[in-house]
Amino acid sequence: MKDDARRIAAYIAKTTPTTVGLKVAAQLTNMKAGFLSAITELVPIEQQIQTILNDETVATIQYPFYLNFGRELWSKKNAGIDGGPLTAEAEVLEVKYKGQGLAGAVLARIALDCFNVVIAP
Repeated sequence: MKDDARRIAAYIAKTTPTTVGLKVAAQLTNMKAGFLSAITELVPIEQQIQTILNDETVATIQYPFYLNFGRELWSKKNAGIDGGPLTAEAEVLEVKYKGQGLAGAVLARIALDCFNVVIAP
């Protein structure tokens, strides 16, 4: 078993800027492709959410919270959750965000219009 001095030295060696830079550089192409894919899919959804919020005359200060609801729901869907399990996840998120003072009807509309998920307001 390594003693503490050897463990510390190994940690310092693997976290030097040169080593970390090489590791990040090796992953950069995949990171950029993943970001591009996610943003290409997520931006139209966020724009649709903003349209819903404008229609529902939601106060601008509350927009980030509704957008976060949409992002979390998108994350679940992007992870491969669909159908009944996605509806269950959406209902849990609705309870969470209603607890933060958001309107259930607006959350339900976002879920339906953006993700085709029916939840009770």
